[in-house]
Formats: sequence, C-alpha cells, structure tokens
Amino acid sequence: MIKIVDDIYKINKKYYTSKLKHIYKELKIKGTIVIKLGSKAESKNLNFYYLKNDFPTDVLSFPFNEKLSKEYYIGDIFICYPIAKEQAEENSISLEKELLYLMIHGILHLTGYDHEKDRGEMLKLQDQLIKKIEL
Repeated sequence: MIKIVDDIYKINKKYYTSKLKHIYKELKIKGTIVIKLGSKAESKNLNFYYLKNDFPTDVLSFPFNEKLSKEYYIGDIFICYPIAKEQAEENSISLEKELLYLMIHGILHLTGYDHEKDRGEMLKLQDQLIKKIEL
C-alpha cells in the first residue's frame, strides 16, 4: 500500500498511487510505504538530522522494514516539492514526471538499491520502471 501525505501542494494522489501500484507489482513489494511532500526547510532539517548534510535535497528515504500488527511497514520517503519543481523546469519535463521519478527513486532505496554503491544498476532500473508506467 502507498500512502501519500501532501497537505500543502495538493498533488493528484490517485494518479501517483495508480502508477506506483505497477512499481509494486514489478518489484514484488508487499507492505506499506508512506510518501510525504514537503518544503525546502523540512528537507534541509531532515537531511541534516539524519545525514549531517546542511542543505535541502530532492528525496530522502527512511527504511523501517518491520512487521507491524498485520502488515509490513517498509518505510518513509520525503520529497521536497520545490526542488522537484525546479528540477522539472531545468530538465524540461513535467512536474508530474519528476515527482514520479523521485517517488520511484525513493522506493528503490527502500528496497535495498543504492546508486552510490552499485555500478549504475539502480538508475538503469529506475529509467526502465518509469518507461513502463508512462505507456
């Protein structure tokens, strides 16, 4: 299950949830992921608190990986909406595609992928997944 928390920016949650269901199937994910959209200030605070980086970033993943009562809780993803918007403009893509890209990026991190340690496998898979769900 995907839960999207967005009290400020008012994205189309149904659109993203429907797209991410395909990612769940493709990656054989069973469990809950919470995706929160927030500000640059929130991003900077989280990035500093957890990673000791004193700057905002586009996406952060927080794995939990525990069984809670009847379901498995995989973790949380934080997406900085203003940075996503800036990156969409810089890359001449829609904000919807950029947000989806960042959500998939976060999900891959929660499922054990790490682009800083692999040889490009995570980013290649990310591109493949985005192409599959855009059809």
